[in-house]
Amino acid sequence: MEAGDKELSEDTNHFLLYQGKPLNGIFVQTNPILLEVYETEYYKGVPHGRYTAKKEDGTVLEERNIRYGQKHGKQTSYFANGTLKQKSEFDNGIPIGEYIDYFENGQMATYQTFYDSGKPKVAKKWNRRGQIYLNQVFMESGESFGRPGSKLCDPIPDANINPK
Repeated sequence: MEAGDKELSEDTNHFLLYQGKPLNGIFVQTNPILLEVYETEYYKGVPHGRYTAKKEDGTVLEERNIRYGQKHGKQTSYFANGTLKQKSEFDNGIPIGEYIDYFENGQMATYQTFYDSGKPKVAKKWNRRGQIYLNQVFMESGESFGRPGSKLCDPIPDANINPK
């Protein structure tokens, strides 16, 4: 089904309907400004299955798995040039394992791990120069230890530059 189809509607619980019945199939939306196409599998009117976002030329921007409206399984996104932007994993909407976010040059930008409850266990963030500015470890109670973030110093000038 394409967005804008007159047979599509939504019920009071926000289930997607086709001809008055819960949608089973693939719902396709196109963003003409960003030149992107989004495809979402639906089952009984809710997102369930695979979600993909692509440029109109077919370049994959995001791949996500959904179980009854919740992120479930591996999630990945990519920059327009095809390099990995982010990877994570969910169990029925709860983050598990590792969440890693990258800069376009491939350097790690964010790294997180999680307790079984989905609460953060470790969080680290770097700037584009590779300097860490956040490094925390969390207890499951919420108490944290480490560097919660600070202002970084200006970079040291190149050795080739002579002050006058």
